[in-house]
Amino acid sequence: MRRIPLLATLATLALVTLSATTAIAGTRTSGYYDHRVIEYVSSTSSAGTVQEALLIAKGNVVYHVVDSNGNVPATQCALNRATFPADATDCNVLNFIPTEVGYQGGAWNLQIFHWAQGKSIVPLTKDDDITAAAAAGLGRIEVTNILVRCPLVNFSALR
Repeated sequence: MRRIPLLATLATLALVTLSATTAIAGTRTSGYYDHRVIEYVSSTSSAGTVQEALLIAKGNVVYHVVDSNGNVPATQCALNRATFPADATDCNVLNFIPTEVGYQGGAWNLQIFHWAQGKSIVPLTKDDDITAAAAAGLGRIEVTNILVRCPLVNFSALR
C-alpha cells in the first residue's frame, strides 16, 4: 500500500518538472500582426505527425522575412526592437490571431519570404504585404513543414 502514495508523488513531481521545462522552452518574442507590433511566446516543431499536418492545413501562417543572403533585414526589426528591446525577435508576421474571423486555432505554419537580389527592402508587417510583394516579383515565399506555436501575450487591444 505504501507504493501507491510514492508512485503518486513521483508522478506529480514528473508532471511539475515537465510543465516547468515546457514553459522554459518557449521564448518571449515580438513580431507583427496587421502593421502592429505584438508579443508572443514561441516554440517550434516539425510536422512529423498527422495531427501537426492537420494544424498546418488550417491556414494559420507565421511569415519569416529574410534578405537574399538569408538574414533578417534590419529594417524589418527596427520597430520591434524599439518597442520590446528585451525580447528575442526575428520580426515575424502572423496572418491570424485568436478572436479574428478565420482563425483556426493552435499553431501557425512557418513560411519564409526571401527578398530577391537587388530589390529595395522595406518592412513587411502584414501578411497581405508579404503575399503582394511575392506576387509583384519582389521575392518568393518558401513553405516549410515547421509548425510554430505562438501564444500571444496581451492581444486583446488588437481587435
